[in-house]
Amino acid sequence: MILATGTIALDTTRTPFKTVERVLGGSVSYFSLAARHFSPVSVVSAVGTDFPNHYWELLEKSGVNLEGVQKSEKYKTFFFDSTFDFDMYARKMNAMDIEIFDNFIPQVPENSKSAEFIYLGTLLPEKQLKVLKETTKPKFVMMDTIEYYIQHMKPELEKTIAHVDCLVLNDIEARMLCNTPNLFKAAKMLHGMGPKVVIIKKGEHGSILFYKHHIFPIAAYPLEISVDPTGAGDSFSGGFMGHLARKGKITLKTLKQAMAYGNLMGSFCIEDFSVNKLVSITPVDIENRMKDYRKLMRF
Repeated sequence: MILATGTIALDTTRTPFKTVERVLGGSVSYFSLAARHFSPVSVVSAVGTDFPNHYWELLEKSGVNLEGVQKSEKYKTFFFDSTFDFDMYARKMNAMDIEIFDNFIPQVPENSKSAEFIYLGTLLPEKQLKVLKETTKPKFVMMDTIEYYIQHMKPELEKTIAHVDCLVLNDIEARMLCNTPNLFKAAKMLHGMGPKVVIIKKGEHGSILFYKHHIFPIAAYPLEISVDPTGAGDSFSGGFMGHLARKGKITLKTLKQAMAYGNLMGSFCIEDFSVNKLVSITPVDIENRMKDYRKLMRF
């Protein structure tokens, strides 16, 4: 089982081609709906009373355990309004209401404290660490972060990083955190902070795994259509962690396989708005795409 924490959100996403309003989003929503194709997932998060019941039912019917999701009577569900330009990579924030997570005190349900695989999605670093400290026997802990925490909470962020096995972040965040333009140097510095596994995501150019003395770059799955990049990174993490939890062991082989599944889940995510594609696909769809991916990559 995977225990995952992070945000559940209502997103308004604007692209040059279409706008969708107040659709299901948030780091742990994307992660859990990707990971549940491989392993059971239990979520620790929060929503307000304005959170649509049909989204709650969608998560539950998809097999996501919501026992650790608090329903706040005081604060509204995290809301994020953003705009993508024609490159479908850079995103401009238009509005955000994150008050619910500023006041969120995560609590891990008793039956989830023994989870062996832990995903610390985007939250305040001190709250990520609180979730981790409530678990009893983690085998593998993966953590994500964002530019804001690197810029404004670096000491707290580094304290949490020291407690995890795997740090996943994009190339911009890696350079910012380590104050270097060289990603290989950045990865070495990140290893020095504690994580034995470092993953640097490069969007449409794929991702790079750094593990011990091994470096494993892998190309993204090629797509002709990219509808909405929102959540692709958390979907990557869901595929990655889901495969590791399914295998139950951490080796160079399973890590490489997990990178491939991570890229695939990210590719599914961006083919539609919100979590729509993650909900509609089946394990057969995933394995069929993996067959194509293997042929293209010759691995």
